[in-house]
Amino acid sequence: MGEKLKFDDYINKLKKDSFKVYSLFESKRSGYKAKKRRLRDPEESFILFLLDYKRWEKALKTGAIVEIGPRRFRLDWTKDL
Repeated sequence: MGEKLKFDDYINKLKKDSFKVYSLFESKRSGYKAKKRRLRDPEESFILFLLDYKRWEKALKTGAIVEIGPRRFRLDWTKDL
């Protein structure tokens, strides 16, 4: 018989090697290049925040979203947002 392997060590090595191969494959397949993104205007960010806030308030008022606990909500798909 050959040398004994520890199962956890073997699995960890496989995961590491698998991730390297996957990463290399994905980077070559997609031709990934870091893309620079334009930052939003502070005014545009504020307007988008207000629109989102109004939509959230409307959904709460109409019952499309119901608060069921702290930071927990339920969405009713049958109602318009």
